[in-house]
Amino acid sequence: MSVPTIVKHFLRGAVIVSAGVLLGACGEPLASEEEGIDTGDTVTALDIPPPTATMGCGRNPQTYAVSCTGSASNGVAPYTYQWSIIDDFGNGPYGDDWWNNSTTYSDYCQWGLYTYGTYYDKYIRFRVLDANTYVSNVVQVRYRCWSPN
Repeated sequence: MSVPTIVKHFLRGAVIVSAGVLLGACGEPLASEEEGIDTGDTVTALDIPPPTATMGCGRNPQTYAVSCTGSASNGVAPYTYQWSIIDDFGNGPYGDDWWNNSTTYSDYCQWGLYTYGTYYDKYIRFRVLDANTYVSNVVQVRYRCWSPN
């Protein structure tokens, strides 16, 4: 066998061995590596619960202000806090738009025993979006309000 033929077979063998080593390195663990894979710390999308919204509100009888504070848990921070106000004057709800705001909201809701004007229901709603854009539950509170018209 001539030298060029030996070199040719040597190069072909080197290419095959190199390809085998590269492909083999992608799969099997080395003898010094652990074979068992612990998936206990692996996070998947199913492991991340959606955010949970909570809200507390109170009414100031002197100023007729209703003040609410919302908070979030679960999900992935940072959160986007959203509010929606619905006024129902008896002909169905008015308003249903969500807007971004802070964790607090205040609104005017006059109350009293009057023989004129209009009584209506005000619904203050709160929800949260997390960094994954998962939407939380909606929490709401209803207040009975009065308008002089």
